[in-house]
Amino acid sequence: MAWATAVVNMHVDILCNPSPITSLTEEDKRNMKIKARNDEIRKIQSDLNNVERNQQDTLKRIRMETESAEISETKNSEGRRHKLQLDINMCRQKLQEQQQRNKKTETDLRKEKWRQETGLETWLTKYDNEMRQKQDEYDEIDEAYMEEKRILLELEERFEKLKEEYDKIMEERAAEERQQALEKALRERRWRAAAQIQRFWQGYKVRKGLKAKKKKKGKKGGKGKGKK
Repeated sequence: MAWATAVVNMHVDILCNPSPITSLTEEDKRNMKIKARNDEIRKIQSDLNNVERNQQDTLKRIRMETESAEISETKNSEGRRHKLQLDINMCRQKLQEQQQRNKKTETDLRKEKWRQETGLETWLTKYDNEMRQKQDEYDEIDEAYMEEKRILLELEERFEKLKEEYDKIMEERAAEERQQALEKALRERRWRAAAQIQRFWQGYKVRKGLKAKKKKKGKKGGKGKGKK
């Protein structure tokens, strides 16, 4: 963006200080070409500003949603991360395409200026220095982006580990509940069996007692008859 502004300023300086040996007709043609290029540069500058704002908003939204996904540990976080990754890839692709177009435009403008004007070595040196400075700034931004991407990957790995641990805990809990249910059913069957055995034993004792009483009565009756 600053380099595009520098290009525009150079063109303005060229317009304000035309070469005295250039005819008026040639100067008008050159001014028309320069105006067209300036319009194109302003459009490119606006596009770059929009791309950078979109990238910053996207990166900010990525960080916020990643933190939210880590806290909530919801199942649909994978879908949100996938969408965010698609947005990042799309923004990076657009940025790369725009950079390629900007580099080509920059090269064409520099060649055209060199063919039309002479004695601009000072301006070109200043322009190159600013371009290197902006390239350094871009490298810093790209490095920060890569760092944030690394953090995002680490968060995703942590989430996967937490999810595995959660699934393992839930599986163990389910197995424990099944085992408890099985033991409870087994205890109930034992209780019912013990109760049935107890009822059978009590009935057996009652029947045995009744039989013993009948036998005693029979013996007493026989003895009474013998005495008479």
